[in-house]
Amino acid sequence: MLPFNQLLKKRTKQGSPERILAAIDLGTNSFHIVIVRIRPDGTLESLTKEKESVRLGSGSSDYAVIAEDSIERGIACLKRFKTLADSYGAEIRAVATSALREAENRDVFLTRAEKEIGLKIDVVSGNEEARLIYLGILQGLPVFDKRILMIDIGGGSTELLVGEKGEILFSTSLKLGAIRLTEKFLKKDPLSMMDLQKCRIHIESVLSAFLPQIETWKPFQVVGSSGSITSVTSMILENRGEKRDRLNGFEFSYDSFREIRKAVLDADSVKKRIKIPGLESKRADIIVAGVLVLDEVLNRLKAPTLMVSDFALRDGIVFDTLESWYRYENSNLPALDNIREKAIKSVSNLYPQGKKHALHVCKLTLQLFDDLKDLHGLGAQEKEYLETACHLHQVGLCISHHSYHKHSYYIIRNSEAMVGFSNAEIEIIALIARYHRKGGPKQKHEEFKTLRLEDQILVKKLAALLRIGDGLDRSETMILDSVHAYRQGGKIICELKHDADKDPHLELWSVEEKKDLFEETFNVKIEFQKKII
Repeated sequence: MLPFNQLLKKRTKQGSPERILAAIDLGTNSFHIVIVRIRPDGTLESLTKEKESVRLGSGSSDYAVIAEDSIERGIACLKRFKTLADSYGAEIRAVATSALREAENRDVFLTRAEKEIGLKIDVVSGNEEARLIYLGILQGLPVFDKRILMIDIGGGSTELLVGEKGEILFSTSLKLGAIRLTEKFLKKDPLSMMDLQKCRIHIESVLSAFLPQIETWKPFQVVGSSGSITSVTSMILENRGEKRDRLNGFEFSYDSFREIRKAVLDADSVKKRIKIPGLESKRADIIVAGVLVLDEVLNRLKAPTLMVSDFALRDGIVFDTLESWYRYENSNLPALDNIREKAIKSVSNLYPQGKKHALHVCKLTLQLFDDLKDLHGLGAQEKEYLETACHLHQVGLCISHHSYHKHSYYIIRNSEAMVGFSNAEIEIIALIARYHRKGGPKQKHEEFKTLRLEDQILVKKLAALLRIGDGLDRSETMILDSVHAYRQGGKIICELKHDADKDPHLELWSVEEKKDLFEETFNVKIEFQKKII
């Protein structure tokens, strides 16, 4: 993986149209928006950024339910962000983390955001959140070639990741957010020593399973991002009498941190903590929890220093989105980015016997996709979903042949290895694989029924293509060299190209059996013809 600017320039073409992107990070404590312009030469121009303290996770230590007033604050903030993005004519990508990831009533918030604002929100897994933060850090600090331990203490969770040259060596997301811990242990004002001790013990017990694993990756540079760490940094600078316009790249020692830790813990009430120089008043109630988490990590790992990153999740969203926009712009680049490609390989390794078949199915299915663009009207992103489903559609055979398509769905949907994809994308890919055989999508299928209507249509279109692509290698002997599909009158002709000494009779039988979803979805007849090459 190349450093950000070099990679982005490779991804774009000279003369590509200028585009504007608004990236929104829906955190548990704060919502952030950054708006950037991407120029034709691949460089970025930052147009504006804003942050609002929303406290989406307030009122519930287990995040089972988002309170009504928190929902109202969040929706109001997103309306303002949408107005700001529209004023720049920006395309929007919004990503939600811990609070929405865990809430039983998250659909209430997501539905309101879509209906009232027209905003579709990706709810990402903890590991995907960590990956996006790492991508953000690589944009702002010269640490690409270094091995780093990333620590991001958010409102609902703490992300820990060891990375080097863009590769993720270790990653975990822990329920140790500053708001979560405050709601659970530190709500009393003033704080008692007993409450502090309970919180410390809890943090230590959660981290104890992971810090020894992280130690095996030493030596590394510790890099910290997000509110708790930038708050600590501001207090350190004030304590030194230093002024800095930006915190990015500032490095402080553990000894400097200990002075701030003492000041924060000695101030046993919000009123006292507000008076600490450098601490934002809005963070006075949750800073204790953030300091305790950071202390446990730095102390246990004996980290001498920490480097601060102003870049975090929202900046990772920018990079990841631009990667997806320009992934297919250069034919010399692989069809999937490295992170996603590795995820696919990892999951497909569960059923290595099927890799050759999956690769051939992928080749034939994507030929159909390209030939029938005028029919399905889909683009590069949807092609990637189809490509991924092609590679993974048989992985369920590692469990059982009986109903293996359902096992494939379950594995894809629940595998922690599927980093690089949002929850919504994983659901679409899993359902495409689910419907590559047997009965097609039905409203009585709970997972399909809960999709947005447009995503239901997308799953039908891509599953229809995969069903045919899978049938074209029914014998799993790669008899067909290639396929070519085109319109002829009111039907689709699909030529099956093969050598003279090969007979694709089994493939012909299979696609005749599997063409029903295609004809129903696209409202057109499809006819298959053998063609010797």
